[in-house]
Amino acid sequence: MKNSISYKELSGEIKREVERFLDGSRNENRDMTMEEAALLWFDRKFDAWMLEKYNRSRKCDRKHFRFDIEIPVKVVERLIDSDSRDSEELDYVGTILNISRGGFYFKSAENINPSSIIRVIIDLSIVDPDLRGVEALAMVIRSDRINDSHGVGVMFSSIYDEDRKNLDVFIFKNVAYHFCARAEE
Repeated sequence: MKNSISYKELSGEIKREVERFLDGSRNENRDMTMEEAALLWFDRKFDAWMLEKYNRSRKCDRKHFRFDIEIPVKVVERLIDSDSRDSEELDYVGTILNISRGGFYFKSAENINPSSIIRVIIDLSIVDPDLRGVEALAMVIRSDRINDSHGVGVMFSSIYDEDRKNLDVFIFKNVAYHFCARAEE
């Protein structure tokens, strides 16, 4: 399904939403800069706004807007496994197939049981040289068989503040690009 919105139009819509958010904040006697408003809008409103405006299937109960992308993720440790109490060092790379502020879905050589907690590193510099890696703890919420590999869905459970900022900047910069690139197909 072709969508007619361009990157420039989507960026303009987002800017107008941030300006509305800033105006509303000023009405509440808050002294806020445009940059602070953009960060707060992104944190509080972005996902719901994107899901409302651009979700293809209106039957979505997701909290965060998710977009397709292929980037590597390094799985470095399984801290908790639902079948075992022992932590286990791992060292393999999977491929993230889609990502949101709340988690991601990746292709994995190994099966990881739901409810397991894993430590992952996503090297965002591969896609955007201005960003660095994101290290996070993630809980496995889903594991599927995909041909000769596994699909693993995870929810972020802990990310340091600086890494969260990197992830937010990455998503903010890339969601419009990926959304608009899909529309041009």
